[in-house]
Amino acid sequence: MADSDEARLGDGEALRELRARYTHTYDSGQLENFVDLFVEEGVLQLGPMGFAEGREQMRAALAGPMANAAFAVHFTTDEITEFTGPDSARGTSRFAVHYGRQPDIEGAGTYHDEYLRTADGWRFVSRTIDFFYMGPRGLAWPMTPPKLSP
Repeated sequence: MADSDEARLGDGEALRELRARYTHTYDSGQLENFVDLFVEEGVLQLGPMGFAEGREQMRAALAGPMANAAFAVHFTTDEITEFTGPDSARGTSRFAVHYGRQPDIEGAGTYHDEYLRTADGWRFVSRTIDFFYMGPRGLAWPMTPPKLSP
C-alpha cells in the first residue's frame, strides 16, 4: 500500500473519531470540547431552529440546552467520506437523537459535513441536517422540519 493510501486510511479514521466525539461531547455536556471540534468560524445547524456561525454563537446557543436536558443520546451510522483535497473532505452520516424529559423530543435525519485539517487535526467547517422527523416523543410521527440554508 502506498504512503498516500495509508495516510488516507488514517485520515478516514480521524474523521470517524471526529464524528464520534461530536456525539459523545454533546451528549455528556462538554460544551468547550464540543465547540473545539469546529474551526473558529464553523457553522452548525441547530436542529430546525437555525444556525450558529462561529464558536461563540455555538457556545451561547448550546450552553442552556446542554445544561438543562436530563439526557441526550445521539446515534450515528452509515458514514461516507469523500476527500476533496489534501486537507479537506466532505461527509454524510445518518443519525437518530433522543432528548430526555425536558425537552422530551426525538429526531432522525442525515448530517452533511465539511471538514478541514488544521494544526490541531481534522475539524468541522460545517454540519447541516436533512431531517426525517424531529419533535415531541409522544407523537406517532413528529413533523419533518423544513430544509434550511445557511
